[in-house]
Amino acid sequence: MLAGLLVAALLVGRFAGTPTQTLLHNKMLPWILGRSLGVATYLSLTAMVFLGLWLRHPWRARFRRPGPESILWAHVSLAACTVALLAGHLTALALDRYAGVGWTGVFVPWGAQYRPTAVALGTLAFYLLLLVIGTAALAGSIGRAVWFPIHTASVVVFCMTLAHGVLSGSDGTSLRWVYVASGLVVLTLQFTRWLAGTLGHGSAVIDE
Repeated sequence: MLAGLLVAALLVGRFAGTPTQTLLHNKMLPWILGRSLGVATYLSLTAMVFLGLWLRHPWRARFRRPGPESILWAHVSLAACTVALLAGHLTALALDRYAGVGWTGVFVPWGAQYRPTAVALGTLAFYLLLLVIGTAALAGSIGRAVWFPIHTASVVVFCMTLAHGVLSGSDGTSLRWVYVASGLVVLTLQFTRWLAGTLGHGSAVIDE
């Protein structure tokens, strides 16, 4: 998946050619890259959380395809893509002299000069995402009782990232339908999974 992203980037650069030469010398380039990578990170995170929720959704048993192994593979691959895109997003903003974020704003909550609370939400989401992915990677060593409760915080990471994108992005208005649609999809899936699990548990208690 990462290789595909790199190939796509090379093709776009190849065919864009001369029209992009002025952009390369634009002082806003780091901000444009940072924002673009931020949106890509958000979309990758949305897909990752969606697949994670669907993997354990009671309704999934009604569908044979894709199988749980395929969903899990895509979920893990998207986690790797999300981390890679996030690293680019953070680096671009930290190197931007005009953004008012810097390395301090990237790693220290409320350390940015630009919209400190909005940026802090992204920083906190970043640390929580590392915790979620890191504990999942150690699942075979630390046991389900430890990593799985932490893993469920991925929905919290999504909500914080959504708020970060809406509040910190200068293009939030143009992307509002992306945020609305993705937020509704993830929250609906989370709610229906909880509802189906609750109703199923209640039915089991009545049967007993």
